[in-house]
Amino acid sequence: AVVICGESGAGKTETTKLMLHYLAVVSKRQSARDAKLKGTTQSTGPTIAERMVASNPLLEAFGNAKTLRNDNSSRFGKFTRFDFERNSSTINGGHIENLLLEKVRVVEQSSGE
Repeated sequence: AVVICGESGAGKTETTKLMLHYLAVVSKRQSARDAKLKGTTQSTGPTIAERMVASNPLLEAFGNAKTLRNDNSSRFGKFTRFDFERNSSTINGGHIENLLLEKVRVVEQSSGE
C-alpha cells in the first residue's frame, strides 16, 4: 500500500501521477517479458494501467478548482487499487474510487476564490 498525503499545494496529485506512470511502465515491461517467455505476442493496445493513468486528467477536470493557496486544487480524494497477477508485477485489473472532500467548497466559494 502507498499513502500519499500532505498539505494543500504539497504536490500530492503530481506525486500520484508519477507513481501511476511508474507502475504502468513496470507492468508493461513485465507483460512483455512474460509474453516473450511464453512465446506469445504482447497486445499492442494500451494496458489496463495505461488506461487508468489516462483517465486521471478526465477525473481531475470534474474535481479541481482554483483556491487561494493553489490554482488547481483537488476537491476529491482518490482510492486507486491495482490488481496484480500472482507472483508478478503485471497489472491485470484495477479500480479508482473518488471521495468528495470539503463539500462546503463545492456549494459555496470563499472570498477571493
